[in-house]
Amino acid sequence: MSRVIEKGFLMKKCYRLLACAAFLHSSVFAIAPLNVLYPQDTVFKPRKWDDQKLHVSQHITCGLSDLHGRNGDGDKVLATQLWDADQNALAMVTGFAQGTQQANIAQQCNAVDGDDGVRGHFKLTGEFAVPFSYQAGARYHFKKGFWIGAFIPVYKMEFKNVVWTEQTQNLTADDLATKTLITNDFFANVDRLGDGLYLRDWDKIGCGDLAFMAGWSESYRQYKQWIKSVTPGLRVGVTLPTGVKKDEDKVMSMPFGNDGSIGVLVGGGLTINYINRFDFGLDLECMHVFNNTRARRIKVDADQTEFLLLAKTDVQRDPGFFSRFMIFGDAKIVKGLSARIAYHHRKRSADTLYIKSYDYSSAIANTAESLKEWTTHNALFQLTWDTATEETNKTRPQFTAFYMHPFNGRRSVQAKQVGIGFTLSF
Repeated sequence: MSRVIEKGFLMKKCYRLLACAAFLHSSVFAIAPLNVLYPQDTVFKPRKWDDQKLHVSQHITCGLSDLHGRNGDGDKVLATQLWDADQNALAMVTGFAQGTQQANIAQQCNAVDGDDGVRGHFKLTGEFAVPFSYQAGARYHFKKGFWIGAFIPVYKMEFKNVVWTEQTQNLTADDLATKTLITNDFFANVDRLGDGLYLRDWDKIGCGDLAFMAGWSESYRQYKQWIKSVTPGLRVGVTLPTGVKKDEDKVMSMPFGNDGSIGVLVGGGLTINYINRFDFGLDLECMHVFNNTRARRIKVDADQTEFLLLAKTDVQRDPGFFSRFMIFGDAKIVKGLSARIAYHHRKRSADTLYIKSYDYSSAIANTAESLKEWTTHNALFQLTWDTATEETNKTRPQFTAFYMHPFNGRRSVQAKQVGIGFTLSF
């Protein structure tokens, strides 16, 4: 009787925490519109045997190709075109107060009324990639299915072979003025007018956000013809802002974490075992991230494009709703070897900016395409080999290899990825 009461109490706790996850929708955020994996992702969750207390895991993921982009309509484009088809150097100098250098140049170039879609426009190409990422994590298990863990990723990101192809012709006086004042010495002019905005190649490597997690998961045997066990699970956690922040002065820069903010994670899942050979399940995770204020680049005119934002000011960012959802199926091939196929989906709704200065408009700043909803859709294929058995399961390692294939999304950059990893058990 006490066992039944305990199970009922734990299930009520599960429902309450899942309800909290739904409630947190007003301020949830993910690192960046990329299809990278995080070390606390359930893709990396090792199998737990009764005698095992500690799991230490390491995984390496490599991109098989340069990342491609998906624009706001879901069309496949270059990574540099995920927000804009081209970059507008005429709109770049509009929207500034009278008397500023930018406003004077805009007036001399007839930038406001003379934009014909060619003059002052650039085609931007470049290879944006995440060549590799490293995920490390550790879980310590207590009695009755409870566990705690710590997880941290390391990413290498690069933007190389960057080419800005000018579209301006030599036909009119406005064309000549645009070339003289903006495009002939384009990189130097952007650096001067944009407070150090850098438009060329870069690369960086560093840690993502450190995550501390606590959770519960326990399998309940079912005495039915087809269903043999049901395993619910819940987890909560916090992420600390150890990740590399977005560099506001470099084009295409993305953060390695929550961009300097603390986050709170809530997640849960359910796995059902059929005839002791197949597992089917789902998993949902949400993250609440506290707002932070720092200097960010903003639009000061609605026609400006994302990579030519000259204005930089203190801005509070209110993140949109983020959720990660996965449906999976596992099949036991032979003893210790299993295969998984999964659908992996991320979605984040629009962010909102609040500008601290009266010199700029929050309404205009919030027209930025990069603030709008983004999604990723991936198919995941995974093989896992567990060398432990019921007789000798204490210190035997587990190995895994996986392939992730992006097939849809909006306002995101994605690449085919392959990874390997292992888990040591104690």
